Amino acid sequence: MSADPRQRAGDPRPVVRALGGVLLFGLPMLAGLVIAGVTIPGSSLLPWRPAMIDLDVYLRTGSLLLQGRDFYDAEGLPWIYPPFAALFTVPLALVPQVVAQVCWIAITVALLMAMLHRLGLSGWRLSLAAAATIGLVEPVRETMGFGQLGVLLVSLAVLDTMPGRRLLPRRVLPEGTLVGLATAVKLTPATVAAYQFFAGRRKPGLVAFFTFLGATGLAFLVLPQGSLHYWGGLISGDSGINSGIIFKTNQSVMGVWARLFGELSRGGLIASVLVAVAGIACAVLVHRAGHERLAIVLAGYTSLLASPISWSHHYVWVVPLAMVLLTERQLARSARILGLAYVAWTVVAPFRSLPGGNGEELTYTPLQHLLANGGVALGVAFVLWCGLLAARRAGDSTALSTGVLR
Repeated sequence: MSADPRQRAGDPRPVVRALGGVLLFGLPMLAGLVIAGVTIPGSSLLPWRPAMIDLDVYLRTGSLLLQGRDFYDAEGLPWIYPPFAALFTVPLALVPQVVAQVCWIAITVALLMAMLHRLGLSGWRLSLAAAATIGLVEPVRETMGFGQLGVLLVSLAVLDTMPGRRLLPRRVLPEGTLVGLATAVKLTPATVAAYQFFAGRRKPGLVAFFTFLGATGLAFLVLPQGSLHYWGGLISGDSGINSGIIFKTNQSVMGVWARLFGELSRGGLIASVLVAVAGIACAVLVHRAGHERLAIVLAGYTSLLASPISWSHHYVWVVPLAMVLLTERQLARSARILGLAYVAWTVVAPFRSLPGGNGEELTYTPLQHLLANGGVALGVAFVLWCGLLAARRAGDSTALSTGVLR
């Protein structure tokens, strides 16, 4: 029997698929490069010189680590993350700045596409959606421009916990591992692990917790002084809060409190703790009502609303929230309308048109306060409303069995 001509000549299909993958990735990658070159003041598109000021902090931290110097005591913007995160900055410091910038954008784009794929998109729809998200969604656009790690944190949580399409046929790491690593990089993803644990998914919650402990322990072994500085300061009450907490772009409950009352006080802390507890409880209720994907997003949003400082570009959770609301039509109409209104507010970010800095937030009129703080109020209301709907139907076995939250 003669061989298949395609086998003799070489099957072109793998090459075609690879070329197709490059083309699909190319459009959002181009969008990322353009956005990085035009978003932040001081950037230049031609010649391409992005002012990725957060990435510059990561590059400086890696350089200081290689020199054996204290990366928590440096001029310019401070390093505010746990020491474990600093370990990942070393490779960035080993290459020229422009190479690090391009690689960071490529990693961010790839993770964004992986997250959108998990949420149901593929092919050209995936490519176009990723490019549009990079260009139009304020948190993602700003994250790309600053060289921030928001997409990294959210994508790790989504890829670890969210039901949906998978890139690989089987899981490589135990569920909870990526959430634990993300928590060791920045503490906010801990709310996702806490929600899972209290929702009855004990194993992923515990895996996340012990992964976090292992990563933090590794940082103590490698960077003992930095670890003592960070964790010692956190235990003593130094959470890194500074005068910037009143800035309009700090879209957290504590930021709202500071803008309204002109000071940091115990009331703002209590309000943040209450939002954290209530948000996790709402996520648990929604999970038990059969809406796991929405519950994961609510837990993620809770971490941002309750954190002392959540800059507007931290709200990358708007991407999975929008996808869940648009694709899960069985959700209650009121929850979808309120959620989509919150998505629109986050995407447009109307508060950015307000004057800010130098204490101007303390002089806002009632209308300006509405623009500056309305998004946080809308976010808290959405989380609580979803929890209330789930609680109202908790005793209805028909609603639970069908997974309908009405």
